Amino acid sequence: MSCLNSTYEQEAESFLTELEEEYYRNGAGLKETLDLSQIYEKYDHLFSRENVERLLESRETRPGRHLAYFAASQRLDNSVRALTQQITTAETQATLEWDGERVPYRLARVLLNTEPDRARRLELHRRLLAITEQRNSLRAERLARLHGQAASLGFAGYIPFCQDLAEIRIELLAAQMNRLLESTAARWHEQLAAVLDQAGIPREDADISDLNYLLMGPQFDLHFPKDKLIPCLRQTLSGLGIDLDSQANLRLDTEERPLKSPRAFCSTVRVPSDVRLVIMPQGGQDDYNTLFHEAGHAQHFVHTRASAPFAFRCLGDNSVTEGYAFLFNLLLQTPDWASHTTIIRWPAAYAHFSNFRQLYYLRRYAAKLNYERELHAHEAPIPDLGERYAELLGEAIGVRIPPGRYLADVDDGFYCARYLRGWMFEVQLRRRLVERFGKRWFASRDAGDFLKDLWELGQEFTADELAQRLDYPGLDPDSLIADLLSPPAA
Repeated sequence: MSCLNSTYEQEAESFLTELEEEYYRNGAGLKETLDLSQIYEKYDHLFSRENVERLLESRETRPGRHLAYFAASQRLDNSVRALTQQITTAETQATLEWDGERVPYRLARVLLNTEPDRARRLELHRRLLAITEQRNSLRAERLARLHGQAASLGFAGYIPFCQDLAEIRIELLAAQMNRLLESTAARWHEQLAAVLDQAGIPREDADISDLNYLLMGPQFDLHFPKDKLIPCLRQTLSGLGIDLDSQANLRLDTEERPLKSPRAFCSTVRVPSDVRLVIMPQGGQDDYNTLFHEAGHAQHFVHTRASAPFAFRCLGDNSVTEGYAFLFNLLLQTPDWASHTTIIRWPAAYAHFSNFRQLYYLRRYAAKLNYERELHAHEAPIPDLGERYAELLGEAIGVRIPPGRYLADVDDGFYCARYLRGWMFEVQLRRRLVERFGKRWFASRDAGDFLKDLWELGQEFTADELAQRLDYPGLDPDSLIADLLSPPAA
């Protein structure tokens, strides 16, 4: 490693630490603003055209490729930081009237997914959408700037930028996911019809807010109590030989705050010495799923080798960490895990519900990938693709999708592809764990050691390369499809 790159990596890590701290404080509800400008201005030189072009020309090594993507993507982010800050701060501060009170926008999204009265749910959904749509012009401007910046770096567009630098073969992945959509269509629509019929919701009138409520699994709430959430995670990790309470580099933030993000998240302030697992406990199966998912991220990062280069500890293919996250949250649909866990009373019917839930997410993200391919093919000005968004996701999911979220439901850099690749990696990793340590691998310290050996690599390797290290040819959608279509274990 050159001295120049060494200095660059040290400063880049300091930048990410300050940036992650700011995102943490906003997401954890500790401050209602998101102040990025001072951080980006302090480290502006890291993303100068000179530095970015130098790193783009130094992609012959693995660290070089990671650093090039970091520098170029942060140059794009830097160009839109004011808009990012404006959108996020506005949504953190936004409120709406509900039941005679002003309710924070983030908290109202929690209320939406737990509202059993359909008429009230539809009305609350309408009010939330009105707030979301207020920022669509800013989102369109932000996206157009990202596209323009990618072109200014010499790429033929935003899609080639993501494919070349992030090493994601988007067209291949889209073909694989279209095969998944086709293969799982009959199973999905059969299950969807049964769930809607049971809830008394006409199929032709079903709205995404109806489905999101049903996916919360309110019928299972008593089996997943709020006060058992952390003890259940603690016991699960203990089976792998991991003592949650002795991990000094992992902070659990479980305090309830009005402005706190309703979704759990893992904040990697400094890998591996300062990792934070943030959740606003509510109880219910969805809360357990999100906590276990983020705990998978957290365990990956706290076990990452401290001596590894910055490029391997903090950068790389996020499909890898998503795979580890899915490995943990998908434990919840496993009867063997349920019998091992003495903290909660797991109902047998939950396996069928979990299969339905998993199908939903895979089909939704496969459709998102198709939509984002169309969205990112446009240069400025970004057209209103609300109807196309509603059409593509509606066809995949089978319920009414609001067009107004056509930009709010998009993450930078085709992150939906990371999730899809992560799901493929998870199935392959889980199969190897079962082969080597048995169906109750989660109760094996040897399995824990096996995972720690993988985790300590950070993200040095891509998910495809790790699949090969597990003796697969590469990421395989057929394994994922077979897993989705197999009868839920009783």
